[in-house]
Amino acid sequence: MRKSAFRATASSAPAPAFQLQQQLMEMGIFPFRPDFPFLFFNHHHFATSSCTKKPSLPKKSGGVVSDISNSISIDDALASFCRMVRVNPRPSVVEFGKFLGSFAKKKQYSTVVSLCNQMDLFGVTHTVYSLTILINCLCRSNHVDFAVSVLGKMFKLGIQPDVITFTTLLNGLCNEGKIKEAVGLFNEMVRQGHEPNVISYTTVINGLCKTGNTSMAVHVFKKMEQHGCKPDVVTYSIIINSLCKDRLVNDAMEFLSEMLDRGIPPNVITYSSIVHGFCNLGQLNEATRLFKEMVGRDVMPDTVTFTILVDGLCKEGMVSEAQRVFETMPEKGVEPNIYTYNALIDGYCLQRQMNEAKKVFEIMVRKGCAPDVQSYNILINGFCKSRRMAEAKSLLAEMSHKALTPDTVTYNTLMQGLCQFGRPKDALNLFKEMCSYGLLPNLVTYSILLDGFCKHGHLDEALKLLKSMQEKKLEPNIVLYTILIEGMFIAGKLEVAKELFSKLFADGIRPTIRTYTVMIKGLLKEGLSDEAYDLFRKMEDDGFLPDSCSYNVIIQGFLQNQDSSTAIRLIDEMVGRRFSADSSTFQMLLDLESHDKIISRFMRGSCR
Repeated sequence: MRKSAFRATASSAPAPAFQLQQQLMEMGIFPFRPDFPFLFFNHHHFATSSCTKKPSLPKKSGGVVSDISNSISIDDALASFCRMVRVNPRPSVVEFGKFLGSFAKKKQYSTVVSLCNQMDLFGVTHTVYSLTILINCLCRSNHVDFAVSVLGKMFKLGIQPDVITFTTLLNGLCNEGKIKEAVGLFNEMVRQGHEPNVISYTTVINGLCKTGNTSMAVHVFKKMEQHGCKPDVVTYSIIINSLCKDRLVNDAMEFLSEMLDRGIPPNVITYSSIVHGFCNLGQLNEATRLFKEMVGRDVMPDTVTFTILVDGLCKEGMVSEAQRVFETMPEKGVEPNIYTYNALIDGYCLQRQMNEAKKVFEIMVRKGCAPDVQSYNILINGFCKSRRMAEAKSLLAEMSHKALTPDTVTYNTLMQGLCQFGRPKDALNLFKEMCSYGLLPNLVTYSILLDGFCKHGHLDEALKLLKSMQEKKLEPNIVLYTILIEGMFIAGKLEVAKELFSKLFADGIRPTIRTYTVMIKGLLKEGLSDEAYDLFRKMEDDGFLPDSCSYNVIIQGFLQNQDSSTAIRLIDEMVGRRFSADSSTFQMLLDLESHDKIISRFMRGSCR
């Protein structure tokens, strides 16, 4: 973007916001709408449409072109355009702009780009209106760099861009994640004397929020007010949503209070953002209170709001409450969708209430809401966790009868269930079936199978699987290496486990605290208490602070190896770091208390 392109003179004062929105509609540049990344929002994709229907050609009376068909091919569009340029007298540049705007509104972006090229060839004069439409279409087609070039072309032709042009390009840059360039363009726009409007500010704020720069977005929000531009409900909602994503729900509540004080009524999106924020923090009482406040202010919750609350309650184990919220939806005139049903089914599955989960699944089918792959995956996982493998496998067969293609998650879930059930060979057969259907196994797939083979003593199968994985150019990660190290200790292959651990450092793979804990446990199992203690201290030197699990593992190991003094020293250290003994450690201490004087003295002291 050339700096010289921005040195043109400033244009006249911007139009009011409602006029700008009207112009944006006419040009196919729709009013700005934030995309809130709630748990169950779908992504919207723009695509160029084309088909072979006969086009509606421009009317002769005044050259009005607003009746263009929804589905007109590029060839037909060009034919219509050629007719326009051959008419004598030629229609005004305004009519050409309307012609382009009609296609932009139909999302036929590539057609607009082609027509603009034809305008250049036929010598049709461009206006700020037509070139802004072109910028919008290039941005919508993910060609923002070309859109920037069009801005340069405008300056070259002596056409002064207006606030809509800048805002359109800002939106394009933000959508492609080029927030630094967007901020630079915004600042240049201000420097040239173009006063940004609420849409311009909101576009930049949204771009900053999407890229995780919430604090900068809040800063721009405050600057916006200082410059006399009043934020609207969309601006507030974007800031509130971003704060909630950053788990700063109290800050979001302050913005909500500010909105109400200023007489800006929050909408369903505003409230849904904060309800979602409270649910993510596990603060279901606050989420429910806000939900009731929302209804009290005559802001009716939609399916998304209800789904957020149902999901939040289920994740906190409050399935009965979630069921009650679910049952109120029809009373409020809101129908549950696939995501609402899935959330409730998952809630029952988490509580191992599989019969209730199956009932909700059956209600969903009766109500005409077709289950998707996710619905089946949730149920299969629930049955696997409840050790009801036959029912989990029958669901896999049911999917194929309903022409639903299982995905990698489906197979991974079943394989994990079989491995935990002590059936790694059956899991391997399922793995082969999955591959035969063209589904690609991922690192999770391999880690499930390797863990199953290692824990049940099938080391040869585990190593074969590892070799197969490497042949497919999938490099093992630290999770897989940790599984293998643990498997070697289970099989009594101490030296191989040590060699694998050393290989991590040679290959530049950083171990995790779990890897160290597995090694410490294995060394203690082999009676190598000194090596285990040295490694425990080395772990901290390497920047891994011991956690509750690693403390309990090493304490249990020293108790098993009858080194009570070291165990007690480590218990004192653990408690000093605000960790506590787990049930296994405590039971071992109780068992040793009667015949170990050191433990007995320690337990009496602990009681006091």
